[in-house]
Amino acid sequence: MPSRVFALAALAALVTASPAPAQPRPLRVLLLYDMEGVSGATSPKHTFFGTPEYAEARKSLTADVNAAIIGLKAAGAADILVVDGHGSGNTSGPDVLEDQLLPPARMISREAPFDIYMDSYDHSIDAIVAIAMHAGAGNRLGFISHTYTIEDIDYRINGVPCNETMILAQGAARLKIPVIMTSGDDQLEQELRRNLPWVRHAAVKHAVDRSQAEPLPREEASRRIERAAREALEQLAAARLPEPSAPYRFALTFQDSEQARTAALLPGAELLPSSSTVQIRTHDFEEGYRLSLRLISLASLAGRATAVQAVLPVQPNAAALRGAIRDWLTDRWLKPQPAEPSAPPAKPRYWGAQ
Repeated sequence: MPSRVFALAALAALVTASPAPAQPRPLRVLLLYDMEGVSGATSPKHTFFGTPEYAEARKSLTADVNAAIIGLKAAGAADILVVDGHGSGNTSGPDVLEDQLLPPARMISREAPFDIYMDSYDHSIDAIVAIAMHAGAGNRLGFISHTYTIEDIDYRINGVPCNETMILAQGAARLKIPVIMTSGDDQLEQELRRNLPWVRHAAVKHAVDRSQAEPLPREEASRRIERAAREALEQLAAARLPEPSAPYRFALTFQDSEQARTAALLPGAELLPSSSTVQIRTHDFEEGYRLSLRLISLASLAGRATAVQAVLPVQPNAAALRGAIRDWLTDRWLKPQPAEPSAPPAKPRYWGAQ
């Protein structure tokens, strides 16, 4: 009997001394938003900073984002970081109405520019949701469909047409972070079914074409977003990542051959036989993506030069404008002005894409 009592006492002490089961870490979610997929955005003007329509779209965007926040919070999200993924040109603040964001959401704000698709997250993030997204370049039915820029008409990775949600998902996969939910039009939904079928999508409007969309009622759009966000986070354990497919071929088709020839000046770029497509090859996804942005920047310069050549001659004061441009360039060449010391500018803030 004494030995049995001793054994039971030892077992009780061992149980008492055992550490309690670890509590699950609070879920942290990144919420990135764009603006073309806002439920109430039915005209391109809704996405342009400074227009009366933009002011209305900000309200609709805020409602979309808050609906996602409600769903994420209900599913257990304890921290929600919000990043501006649109870039309307508003440098005084994010496109969302920040003071109206529901807790526990808070905006990302930095002192230096950062890439929204590669630099918005770190290993502390458990999942990503993307609100108000849009269809990709080449989809002529998607509302304001494009991939990163209006300069390219087709953006492909390894031959697959890509939208921005796919770029975000592939970038986040480097850190094993899944994109679990999106909202936007019905054309984006079709693209995601083909390429990221595990991502839950809340379709909040019907895309008539690239310039028009038909929205759902506000209450229905919010209900769909909230439900999709909640269910996506509740089923986080089943989330998937895009499979790596290195080496990567980033092929961008531009609006004309002049843009393509200019973009092909980038070292390592190939001008393909189509004369308007430029390709970059790389073994690293992030490197290929960042090089594709340099292709876009070069093509943009050529596109703006073409626009000036098309618009300037039809202006009633075309001759005077040409003369003013000539004089400005000549004066800068003949009479270079020394840089004047000035007070350091105020430090800007960056909420994402501006």
